[in-house]
Amino acid sequence: MQQIFRYARWFGIAGTSKYYWKLWGIVLLICLTVVEIGSIWKVVKALAGWAVSTTGHRSVTARLAGATLYANAVLSLILTWRISSSWGKIADYWIIIERAIIARIPRDEYLDKKMIAVGLFFIICGLAEHTMSVLAVVGLDCPPSHLLKRYILVSHGFLLQPNDYSTSVAMSLIVLSTVATILWNFQDMLLVLITLGLASRYRRINSYVASYCTKNEKETDSKNLDTVEIFTWRKIREAYVKQATLVRKVNDKVGPLILLSNSCNFYFTCLQLFLGITQGMTDTGLTQMYYLSSFIWLCLRTTLVVLSAADVNVSSKGALPYIYEYPTKEYNLEIERLQYQLSKDYVALSGMGFFFLTKSLLLQMAGAVVTYELVLIQFDDTDHNSTDTINATMI
Repeated sequence: MQQIFRYARWFGIAGTSKYYWKLWGIVLLICLTVVEIGSIWKVVKALAGWAVSTTGHRSVTARLAGATLYANAVLSLILTWRISSSWGKIADYWIIIERAIIARIPRDEYLDKKMIAVGLFFIICGLAEHTMSVLAVVGLDCPPSHLLKRYILVSHGFLLQPNDYSTSVAMSLIVLSTVATILWNFQDMLLVLITLGLASRYRRINSYVASYCTKNEKETDSKNLDTVEIFTWRKIREAYVKQATLVRKVNDKVGPLILLSNSCNFYFTCLQLFLGITQGMTDTGLTQMYYLSSFIWLCLRTTLVVLSAADVNVSSKGALPYIYEYPTKEYNLEIERLQYQLSKDYVALSGMGFFFLTKSLLLQMAGAVVTYELVLIQFDDTDHNSTDTINATMI
């Protein structure tokens, strides 16, 4: 994770890095904030009827989507910077409880490989989706000399009028839109990577409990062994207590990012599905491919975030089946306390307490998406001019 945060300095997440990285992050934050303020002002003008044009890429829907994207970028930069700044303390506590638990719990030899695979998956899919969005914006018939101008005026039509265009403004927006897209993907990747580590630790402790409960040789006649067994179960119970504490400490830091990530993904999932249904069918084949690929990538990212975090909740109770099958005559006070602790203590990551990331959340989100889509489509049938195509806002 420290290595990942070092790479993140290039797109503004400075953390505890040197002053010049922090300066770069502050510059990006200020520029993104300026663009966001401009986007909000455009939305206000469109809603108040002050805008010169509210059609096409300058519709209310397009302006709202652009404002949402840059709002996510600003908040994501602040929240991920906060996480990276406090990660040293989290890592120190992580190491402390790693060394405090019983020494025979095995290491997860494949965790680093899983993290690398997840990182590469996000990079490749995010780059492919971004490339499709650029092609859908500029088209295949655009002359090379007009690529930059067409891309900026279409992708940021919610912000710029044709007479506002200049090369310097275009290059600045290219950088900022790329950073905004990277931050949008990075926040989901960061959540997946952190939850992989938390779930991995639970699985390791569960694996130790399983092997301890099913071991073949057990000298039940030794009074000293009974004392040793009680001590072992006490250490196991303390390991689960410390692991639950670690999850809650991490959740205190990533909870706001979980709320932001799921809210933004839900909004753009509804938007892309709605535009794909109502307008994608009549657009070019390239645009249809973009709508489809973007919608699939959004659904996949949301699913990965929820399922990886839900695995923490599932793994937190993974030792209960082995404890239930443990011989009754071998039960002691520590086993009973551990059983009660695992069955009653609810361990799950949450979006600042508004919702918990469990498997059932996916079904709830899917149901909400279907409900909103039906409402939006019905509303669109009564007002065909309420929505215009906005390929650009997904940059």
